[in-house]
Amino acid sequence: MPQNLLLCQTSTRGWLNLAYARQIHVRPVYQNISNEQPACFITWSNGDKETFVGKDAKAIAQTWHNYLNSTKT
Repeated sequence: MPQNLLLCQTSTRGWLNLAYARQIHVRPVYQNISNEQPACFITWSNGDKETFVGKDAKAIAQTWHNYLNSTKT
């Protein structure tokens, strides 16, 4: 299990520790042809899967993007 913290605050589900994510996929989803929303699909290290949409997905994607950029040296 990871010992690190990669915290992300979402507007509807509180704090998430993305260090426990096994996979994170971000992509747009369409509720109808003119309404695009970001969606984030996370598979956790224990195998559980969760889907986040809208503001929560944006927050996760931004946190993950910032983390990936900070690890590049």
